[in-house]
Amino acid sequence: MKDDNDNKERELKLVPADEGLLDRLEAVERLGELGVRGRRRELQRNSFFDTRSRALSRARVGFRRRTIAGERMATWTLKADSKLEGGVATRLEIELQLDADLAPALAIGVLRDAARSRGASALAEAVSDALRSDGLPLARPYVETETDRRILDLEAPARGWKVELALDCMRLLGHDYADVEIEAELKRGDLDALEAARQAMASLGEVRPSEASKLSRALAHLASCNCAPSPYGRGQG
Repeated sequence: MKDDNDNKERELKLVPADEGLLDRLEAVERLGELGVRGRRRELQRNSFFDTRSRALSRARVGFRRRTIAGERMATWTLKADSKLEGGVATRLEIELQLDADLAPALAIGVLRDAARSRGASALAEAVSDALRSDGLPLARPYVETETDRRILDLEAPARGWKVELALDCMRLLGHDYADVEIEAELKRGDLDALEAARQAMASLGEVRPSEASKLSRALAHLASCNCAPSPYGRGQG
């Protein structure tokens, strides 16, 4: 059985003052002590599911399916609510590679079982409580986004650091809404790696800590805009 620490995602989320910073970062060979060891690009489609009355959201649980253009399998994810400390978000996360066409009602059961077996019992119980109160997740997502993600794999072997830097341009499907964000996820080492990455990025352009996730900002837009409803929020009954 895994310890909870094996399931924790530690991520520094930043918003650039100038979107051009993403292009400058994509071209670097080093960020301070961190050298670029690999580069890749993904076109992601992120679908977020919930029960009829959004019981998972009320329980602060995220349930997502991510597909990547050109890949057959999807990444299905359960995420607990994040804790923010020093600009770094930490949260429990369970991910599995499953069929993209799997029904959300089946996928969430597999993820819940994985959470239990990996030592994330609190997350598994939060899911069970939400489903007990409101039934299984609906077959259609309540919101969908598309993200053009440019990824740099950063390493500082002498320090034992490994960081995945994601440069994200996201749009909300069905709405005239876009967002940009920089995510630095700690893959190996201590939190000093994320601070070193932040300082190096700040030398190339102004950044500020993100005060909310891309999803929460998109949902805030949906709640306040006067635009037509997204087709992904209809017909879920």
